[in-house]
Amino acid sequence: MNLKVGDKVKFLDATGGGIVRKIIDSRMVLIAVEGGFEIPTLSSKLLKMESSEAGQRFFNESFDIPSAHEPETSGPQTDEIISNLPEVVTKNRKVEEVCLAFVPHDQKWLITGVMDVFLINNTSFDLLYNHFRKQGKVHYSGVDYGSLNAGAKLLLATVDRDQLSEWESGCLQFLFHKEQCPEIPSPVNAEFEIQGKKFYTEGSYRESALVEGKGIIIRIANLNQEFQGTSAQKDARKVSTKSERRPLDEFILKHQTADREAEVDLHLASLAENIGKFEKGEILEFQKNYFERALESAIYNKFRKVTFIHGVGNGVLRESVVEILNKYSSIEVFDAPIHKYGAGAIEIRIPFNMQLHDPSK
Repeated sequence: MNLKVGDKVKFLDATGGGIVRKIIDSRMVLIAVEGGFEIPTLSSKLLKMESSEAGQRFFNESFDIPSAHEPETSGPQTDEIISNLPEVVTKNRKVEEVCLAFVPHDQKWLITGVMDVFLINNTSFDLLYNHFRKQGKVHYSGVDYGSLNAGAKLLLATVDRDQLSEWESGCLQFLFHKEQCPEIPSPVNAEFEIQGKKFYTEGSYRESALVEGKGIIIRIANLNQEFQGTSAQKDARKVSTKSERRPLDEFILKHQTADREAEVDLHLASLAENIGKFEKGEILEFQKNYFERALESAIYNKFRKVTFIHGVGNGVLRESVVEILNKYSSIEVFDAPIHKYGAGAIEIRIPFNMQLHDPSK
């Protein structure tokens, strides 16, 4: 139901009703009731009373709401839930990305209290979005849909800590629009999964100009993967993501070592001819994208086993690889043989490809 500030409503699961004072987010509004109180209520639990429909006229009744607090209704209610990103972000944008952000109201006590959930469109495209919540292994329920201008963020919800489990997994779909663009970005169908313990770990919250404070930022889509930049950026970003699920080329074949087996060295010197073109912040992103493209290509081309060499170093690349692998529930992960790789490699086995005999089928 599309409510706006000033609408008269009736409670569906309680007696009485009131007037919409504020749009809290896409699912919840603040209702002013008799006695001067204001109650946050789910939109789905309300019936809009001022309507020409016969069923709603039947339930119409008046409420004594103090007029001194009557809200102005001339302005759009979306002003309270949509805001532009800071100019420092949009002017210095290097990556066209769409993110989810979880931002605590109390910036001193990050792991307690209520939290805002934002959809952030840090791209030069307007977008249409569709949000599904995952229920079980194979079922989804539609939660929300709408649009968001380029360089803006949308408050999707304000949630208590006990509601955060509803945001640990789901799927977001995007369509992108611009009046003039050299290439058309593909629609994105991106599943996401967040480990619940992150919400209760202070180290998970990082300072970010996207939210002008500390929050957990989850990248959902990266449009740079659709366009050409410098040769280094093209190699790093023009990859097929898991979320797009497009038929992959034979990318993995150049790493093949045996029948439907491959070995991929993720060290930068092994992946790119000219490493001097990379900025410092682009290296890890390049390695992660290369890893996921190789893995997706291995799955598509019916490989049984792939060994990824990540090295030891500070462990950041290995952690990033493991985090990506958490999205793949049907893949087996092992430490690669120590006598051959030391502690710097993992072995991926793809069970549903193990019994296939003809890779061409």
